Amino acid sequence: MLNAQKEFLFLFGWDDFFENHRANLVDSFLIPARIIVEERQLYRVQIGLDQSLWAAISGKMKNEAQNRVDYPAVGDWVLIEKPEQADRGIIHHILPRKTILHRKQIGSSSDAQILSTNVDYVFITTSVNEDLNYRRTERYLSIVRKAGSKPVILLTKADIADDINEVIRHVEQEFPGIPVYAICQDQFSESEILSLYFKKGTTSVFIGSSGVGKSTLVNFLIGHHQAKTQEIRDDDGKGKHTTTSRNLYLSTYGGLIIDTPGMRELQMADHSEGVTDQFSEIEEIIHQCRFSDCQHQAEPGCAIIKALAEGSLPTAKWMSYQKLQSEVRHGLRKQDKAVASQDRKAWKKISVQAREKSRSKKNDD
Repeated sequence: MLNAQKEFLFLFGWDDFFENHRANLVDSFLIPARIIVEERQLYRVQIGLDQSLWAAISGKMKNEAQNRVDYPAVGDWVLIEKPEQADRGIIHHILPRKTILHRKQIGSSSDAQILSTNVDYVFITTSVNEDLNYRRTERYLSIVRKAGSKPVILLTKADIADDINEVIRHVEQEFPGIPVYAICQDQFSESEILSLYFKKGTTSVFIGSSGVGKSTLVNFLIGHHQAKTQEIRDDDGKGKHTTTSRNLYLSTYGGLIIDTPGMRELQMADHSEGVTDQFSEIEEIIHQCRFSDCQHQAEPGCAIIKALAEGSLPTAKWMSYQKLQSEVRHGLRKQDKAVASQDRKAWKKISVQAREKSRSKKNDD
């Protein structure tokens, strides 16, 4: 039994990082579990090699939660209580996250939407057709860099390209230092990259637009058809949403996979570090400007204007950088307002409690 538990913990990514944080908690009766499905504030958690159950967060966690990040997400390691006479477990703690992949919540909310946590590799998946868009890929890479995971660009439907090696070279030139691979459905079983990345103890996630083949690849990796697939549209090369929720699976190679729904929108939130890392060459040029507060419009000694004129900085890349930076600044301003609002509500609650305590004391006197 002990060996089976150790095998489960290893396979599902448990390591010294989580063990050390668990040791700091005094609730020794709680057991470690990993979130594999999230469904309307109910969570499917894996607690053994062949054992999982539904669980809900404790009342204390719910009362103390202020933002989405305070709730469990797929990929999280949690500590749960498993009552003997109950079908559901109770989640008491979310262990610190090694990585967190998130985007701005769609709509007017300033909150973040967590895509996955504790992920080693993020496969930015795009098909070799109209979906292959460098500017969108820059957006994905900025978010992955902020998460702290290792990005991999995966070109799917490689068989439709006239010269896939040339496509790979172009992508590698555009994104130096990022591993780029191509794959097609007929060659899944022959691909060496799958055994290379999906080793036991690792967790990977696929992100990308709808219809690029993520679910088809996940189906192959998990050995059965659990993720729904749909054919790509012929008129615009785009697909419909096939996966509707995030799920964590154990692959036939031993590594874990998180499948995510296709994303029509991928808005930036607090991703300034990710944008800076992704556009490091632009940041270096900016530091060469004569004035530290250069707006890169018509100032003398502007290194950006010079680089654009010489062609060493492509206009499309500069425009992409500006757009993402603008989104980040907008997101941070909204977060600041949200934090201020939460602080006001917290102080109002404290004031009400203080007045009630004072009135109670006077009545006792």
